[in-house]
Amino acid sequence: MAKRKERIDGQAAAVKVMAAATQSIQPPSNVPLDQTDMPFFVNVIEGFARSEWSVHQLEIAAMIARTMNDINREHQELRKEGYISVRQNGTTVENRRQRVVKSLTGDLLSLRRSSSLHALARARGEARDVAKRSAIAKEIEGDNPLDDELLARPQ
Repeated sequence: MAKRKERIDGQAAAVKVMAAATQSIQPPSNVPLDQTDMPFFVNVIEGFARSEWSVHQLEIAAMIARTMNDINREHQELRKEGYISVRQNGTTVENRRQRVVKSLTGDLLSLRRSSSLHALARARGEARDVAKRSAIAKEIEGDNPLDDELLARPQ
């Protein structure tokens, strides 16, 4: 039988969340990111409370960020070039870059599924329960008395 998740509204859980919230989440070293990938990584990470991320999920989050950046870059080029290309003989064809964007989009969706970023896999619960738990954790993180460095950090 699966172990039940610890209640988020208890004092012990709140202390764990506060302690985790003070830690900066960095991309894993085994999934290198460019500076242009970082805004995407930050956005992916901010989707959940810092205390909820596992090492493997951070690796997948970094891969998601890279893929999102690739989609963005390729889509910008596609807009410049146009969706339809004209060959030397004058016939029109679909721009090959469209297939790249579609493929990357499929990769992105696959990565999100495998990272368990959807509610049921993320916390083994119904979406409403997972959303409530995440909202409580993010609220604790947002009003964290440990941020001002006046209190000792929990060990």
